[in-house]
Amino acid sequence: MKLINKTNRNFILVTIIVLPIACILLFFSLNYFISDEVDEKLRVDEMRIIQQLKINPSFISIAPVIEVSEIESKVEVDGEVKNVMIYDPIEKEDEPFRELTSVQEINNKWYLIKVRNSTIENEDFIIAIGLTMSIILFLIFVLLLFLNNRLSLKLWKPFYYNINKLKYYSFKDNSKLELLDSNVDEFQDLKDSLIILTNKLQNDYKSLKEFTENASHEIQTPLSIISMNLDEVLQEEHSQKNYKKLYGSYQSVQKLSKLNEKLLLLAKLDNDQFTDVNEINFNNLLIEKIEELEPLIEERELKIKVKNSGVFVFPIDNFLAQILLNNLLSNAIKHSIRKSLIEIELSNNSFSIANQTEFKIDKKLIFKRFKKGNDASSSTGLGLAIVNRIAEVSNLKLEALNNDDTFKISVIEK
Repeated sequence: MKLINKTNRNFILVTIIVLPIACILLFFSLNYFISDEVDEKLRVDEMRIIQQLKINPSFISIAPVIEVSEIESKVEVDGEVKNVMIYDPIEKEDEPFRELTSVQEINNKWYLIKVRNSTIENEDFIIAIGLTMSIILFLIFVLLLFLNNRLSLKLWKPFYYNINKLKYYSFKDNSKLELLDSNVDEFQDLKDSLIILTNKLQNDYKSLKEFTENASHEIQTPLSIISMNLDEVLQEEHSQKNYKKLYGSYQSVQKLSKLNEKLLLLAKLDNDQFTDVNEINFNNLLIEKIEELEPLIEERELKIKVKNSGVFVFPIDNFLAQILLNNLLSNAIKHSIRKSLIEIELSNNSFSIANQTEFKIDKKLIFKRFKKGNDASSSTGLGLAIVNRIAEVSNLKLEALNNDDTFKISVIEK
């Protein structure tokens, strides 16, 4: 979950809790103050009625708001204000009132005085105010949520932009990382730190690539000399024991030379040194490669079946196309069960090579460097890694499928 969404969720959660409580408190506080004001008004009305009775003993009652009646003697009444239901002759129904009852002696006469105030109007007033305030609070909440969201998006925009740039940034592009500045100190510190870090990593990456390429190139010459000298020495007479040692050394040098050549090829691929792109007909090139590998195919007694569902022509460097097919075919031949069938299928936008194998191959690791499909001593673990890198730089897609005893690699145009 994004931070802004999490912040908004917490903001909404707090508001959902606080807003109803605020509305309830507002309602009860309004009810209390209005009721207190009504009670005070009733006592003021009572005093006015008493003053009028002193002047005019025949004061006329106004039901149900004011009731004044003369009584023979003093009676005990509750002087507190209370809620009562009184019949309203105008409305012709019982309605709620706040009532103040008192007994007063005026001009040597006793009067029972009842002063009332309708609570319906008060309740309507409270509800109207409460509803209005609730709507206002809700609108304030929506406005604050909107402003908070807009403000947060504006504040976090450089952060999200920089994160997105980092996602797709690659040292292989050999370009400088460009990030947005921010007026938030923490985001600006993060941006500056990322620039420093990526520049350092890019320099380290360049140094490592240069070292790999230079080391592979420099190693190749002494390896060739050692291989040539061992080849000459092997032509001479030796004891069986010395011959085995010399031949073992010769095989190790050959394997090391092959490994070095592949590492040098990967370094060149990483440096984008293959730019001679031409339209390559893979149907024809596959036939040529099969003919070149015919001795190895016959040695393992394999059969090759080619199915042409279309003509796959793709723009790619000719040398890379040959390495791609050579590695895929060599891999299929080396790891096939003897006397089995290798099936090759071509279409207008892809081709696939499937071979029967007795090894269980992890398709997640098969294109990683130095990961082998099996423990064959002749394998360097770089063949399919080179295939994968060639596909990446040539805008091709690889798919590996391992079902039962069949391993299939498809090369597809993106």
